[in-house]
Amino acid sequence: MRRLLQSSAFLALCLSNISFAQNQNTANYPDKAITVVIPYSAGGGTDQFLRIVCAQASKTLGQPILILNKPGASTSIGVKSVINAKPDGYTFLVSTNTSYTLIPYAISPAPYSPTASLDYVATLGETAMVLTASASMPSTLKEVLSEAKKSPDKYTYATYGVGTSTHLAGEVLMGDTGVRLRHVPYKGVEAVTALAGGQVDLMVDGVNAAGPMIEAGKTKALVVLQHERSAFLPDTPTLDEAGFSSATPSKISYIMAAPKGTPAGHIDKIQNVFASALRDPGVIRQIEAMRSSPAFLGPEATKNFVKEQAAAFKKIVDEKNISF
Repeated sequence: MRRLLQSSAFLALCLSNISFAQNQNTANYPDKAITVVIPYSAGGGTDQFLRIVCAQASKTLGQPILILNKPGASTSIGVKSVINAKPDGYTFLVSTNTSYTLIPYAISPAPYSPTASLDYVATLGETAMVLTASASMPSTLKEVLSEAKKSPDKYTYATYGVGTSTHLAGEVLMGDTGVRLRHVPYKGVEAVTALAGGQVDLMVDGVNAAGPMIEAGKTKALVVLQHERSAFLPDTPTLDEAGFSSATPSKISYIMAAPKGTPAGHIDKIQNVFASALRDPGVIRQIEAMRSSPAFLGPEATKNFVKEQAAAFKKIVDEKNISF
């Protein structure tokens, strides 16, 4: 009995020491720079949004937050680099819902499994999607659709890659309106400049990335892909106003994740720091100035959001027989 009690006491001491070490580890975390991978080109909507939030988060953490752009393969290159990183709380991923809710389920073979390979940290913000046109195209959706129906596959539309949320939104819009357009995928902001240069006719994009070219008169906003007007494009009609009240709305969400197995204490600290940054009045002003909105969700709520949206996207793909 004495030996059993001694063993039990020793085990309790060991567990206590482990718990103390973990707490100390979290208390001292981070003690060096953190890297956040974006699977898109520099200068795009995701990149702009994150740089605003990270500047404030870095001040709170007392450590630099380095942003690493790794575009390509419909975000898979950047996502896989995070999946394969050491789960020590010093490497994170921030991407659009594309990487978590669409690509793993729409592309065959699946490039990765987000649920099995990543831990969700937070949802940070969102922006509406908009259908834009080059300067040479008609100025209303009705006119564009009329021309497109006369010549199926003649007109092109750009997105940020095969299987992305902008691609899905384009395919859904074609199904809802009965037109056929040719898809031209790009790796990043090259799509925006291609539209402005007239190399493609149309583009499905986030309001934030599309806004500057629209304001400069180099592209035209035809319809916001939602059922209420966007505060950032107040003169652009909604799906309902364009005559497609039953059409599926689309938006872009910015979601943060970490390699599977990242310490829970580290994730908790990071999500709290980013939640605080998104409440800062100066950060909010900057985000709204780039035509996006803060929209914070914690780890569990983000996990549920991803699960629900993945199911919704799969249903859309199946029902509309969309092939990527």
